[in-house]
Amino acid sequence: MLRVSLTGPESTGKSTLAMRLAAHYGTSFAPEFAREYLAVSGPRYTAGDLEEIARGQLAAEAEAAARAHRVVFFDSDLLVIKIWAEHSFGSCPEWILKCIDQQHYDLVLLMGVDVPWQSDPLREHPHLRQQFYDLYQRELREQMSNFAEISGDEERRFAQACFLVDELLYSATHPQPLLVEEPKVSYHPARYTLNTPRCRATFATHGAELTSLVTTANGLEYVWPADPAVWARHAPVLFPLVGRLPDDAYQYQGRDYKLPQHGFARDQEFAVVHHSPTELVFRLQHDETTRTVFPFAFELTITYTLRDALLTVRWDVRNPAPDQPLLFSIGAHPAVRCPLLPGELFEDYYFEFDHPVTLKRHLLHGGLLTGQTAPVLTEGRELPLTYELFADDALVFKHYDFTNLTLRSRRSAHFVRFRFDGFPYLGLWTKGPGAGFVCVEPWHGVASPTGEPGELREKEGILTLEPGQIFTAAYTIEVG
Repeated sequence: MLRVSLTGPESTGKSTLAMRLAAHYGTSFAPEFAREYLAVSGPRYTAGDLEEIARGQLAAEAEAAARAHRVVFFDSDLLVIKIWAEHSFGSCPEWILKCIDQQHYDLVLLMGVDVPWQSDPLREHPHLRQQFYDLYQRELREQMSNFAEISGDEERRFAQACFLVDELLYSATHPQPLLVEEPKVSYHPARYTLNTPRCRATFATHGAELTSLVTTANGLEYVWPADPAVWARHAPVLFPLVGRLPDDAYQYQGRDYKLPQHGFARDQEFAVVHHSPTELVFRLQHDETTRTVFPFAFELTITYTLRDALLTVRWDVRNPAPDQPLLFSIGAHPAVRCPLLPGELFEDYYFEFDHPVTLKRHLLHGGLLTGQTAPVLTEGRELPLTYELFADDALVFKHYDFTNLTLRSRRSAHFVRFRFDGFPYLGLWTKGPGAGFVCVEPWHGVASPTGEPGELREKEGILTLEPGQIFTAAYTIEVG
């Protein structure tokens, strides 16, 4: 039985969404016991009342789980009681804290405060919702919970939640096979965190993806939150393909294969082979499933290292086959929130290069290169951002001569700096007007030209590893 909790400050739509999700998935949900309790006892309460509410919430969760089918939803949880008790009485009873440590939710939906406050005699703090939201966010990150932040109007929230629950249900019914060489690797928790005094980075085992990068001094989030209504990824790893193939197809040794845009690694469950406070190592290996679309043996190791506010991403690709070359491409696709601060616009931002550059873009049509180019910048150090700049898809650059690229705002001092030595291709992209992010994508590989599917060995940007060889590449992200 999959357990999904909806948590967060008052008047953020927890009850409405919980009921709607339960109806949509044909299952049960536990209503918020605090509302039932206070409706009888009145809005005044004591520390003892909160303990009774906690017991009632646990009983409601148990009852809902007993009636549920496949998945059960909880409108509020004991984290609400903890934050409530600490705010109102300065501490939370120890037994509630122990229950929180022992409870397991497969997914926690943290409800955002970007909806109007609805007045209610049982609600107390209309002006403290953001403060409470920050507390919930911090608690969930410290617990390394598998949580997602839900925002927008009611329809968007429902769409976000359904996307996440569908992914959860799919993963539960389609488990990934265990890796032969890593039989004892744990796949839980689903998220891992690196910490320094200046920064906190969070990663998912699904896709070995960076999901959050926050500066601790101000709690500023730099990574796009993967809103499924806009673009449902954070920073996917592109492997064993960068870009698109004609008809998503290629040939190898006389056989036809299908491979989706950007490959399959971003949708695979990675093993965690090492985790320390400042370093995390993921690994993915070939299996029978990958062989059906990619007939090569491979071992992909991704190492994340956090130093101060600098995150280093290193890829090691090894060919473990005794007698067959490995043909592949690999690339990064991190999405940075843009704008970073309330009140700013996408157009307030620009890319700053480490020296004056002249750039021409290689044009795309349907994700494939057309063979045409267009000028972007002539001997300039700044590239102003507009949505019109991306009207014809991503900006694709080949064999450029800069190694640093910094995203800056004209209205604040915050920045995100990328360094990518030795990458022959670079993409810059956003989804379209109104999308609140921009991607900086250093690649070892590039999309195919328009035309018919061709031989993989002849594709531009394809790398070849002989048996036993290892390919290594790295880039860094610095925030401030």
